[in-house]
Amino acid sequence: MPAEQDSGMSEKTIVTEAPTDMMPAAEAAAPATVEPAPVAPAPSPPSGTPPSEKDGRGALDGKRMSLLEHLGELRSRLRNAAIALVLAMIGSFVLVERYFDWLTRPVRKGMREALPKEAGDSLNFYAKSLTEPFWVYMKLAIIGGLIVAGPFVFWELWRFVAPGLYRKERRLAMLITVATAGCFAGGAVFAYFVLCEPAAYFLTKLLTSFPGDVHFHLAPMIMMDEVANFQMLTLAGCGLAFELPVVLSIMGWIGLISSRGLLKFNRYAIVLAVILGGVLTPSTDPFTQCLLATPIFLLYNLSILVVWLIERGRRKRDEALDRGDPVPT
Repeated sequence: MPAEQDSGMSEKTIVTEAPTDMMPAAEAAAPATVEPAPVAPAPSPPSGTPPSEKDGRGALDGKRMSLLEHLGELRSRLRNAAIALVLAMIGSFVLVERYFDWLTRPVRKGMREALPKEAGDSLNFYAKSLTEPFWVYMKLAIIGGLIVAGPFVFWELWRFVAPGLYRKERRLAMLITVATAGCFAGGAVFAYFVLCEPAAYFLTKLLTSFPGDVHFHLAPMIMMDEVANFQMLTLAGCGLAFELPVVLSIMGWIGLISSRGLLKFNRYAIVLAVILGGVLTPSTDPFTQCLLATPIFLLYNLSILVVWLIERGRRKRDEALDRGDPVPT
């Protein structure tokens, strides 16, 4: 065999049969590569769930906003609310005569029943100046505009505030708002259909005929502004009085009061109800105060039940946490 072939075969033999201990130290010391186990992707929310609901917090348009963007958003919301309020006031000013007729109807019924027969069926309201009817109608238009545009104004403000609240906070804020509006409306309805007419009758009954040699009677001269203010203050006072369950429920939820403490204070609640009825009603007669004190005392006892239910739910959540069970909503 030629020498060249022998040298080539020896070189090949050396290359192919080279021992592993002649490999570079870095390659020998290199550890085996271990591939990581595949990680299952996190479950994605349903396709119908908006991005703002993934973490329980609403986000306007699914993104964070800067301070200037927040101010611009607030300006647009306030602008829409102001436009709605102005349009509602303009529409209410067209109907202010009907508002005044509806507002003063219980007073006129009570006064007509209480006036002596000598006065007849005539019942008139007076104006001490030419501008008094205009200002009375203006006040009625403003209040009517607030009532009509109130839901839209609240909706605009809610659209600005709600994206920054958690889901639980939004439910709580909505519950408090609806309860507040409902209790105020309930108080105003109670005053209009139950309280105003007896109060007007009792106050007008003081204008009775006096017996004697010289027979006379007192003739009322009631101004238009006075009767409107009497009615509006009575409705507003009863509406505020009916907010008692909402206030006590919030205090009980915070932990400032307890149902047991309210129950112990129940013996003094009737006295405070009479005092509160005297403060919130524009008339000073005890009959009207008692008419308002009765529902206030009943609402106080209803508040005890509501606070007890709140405490019961809090105890159930604490017991579930102690046991490690899911917290009930």
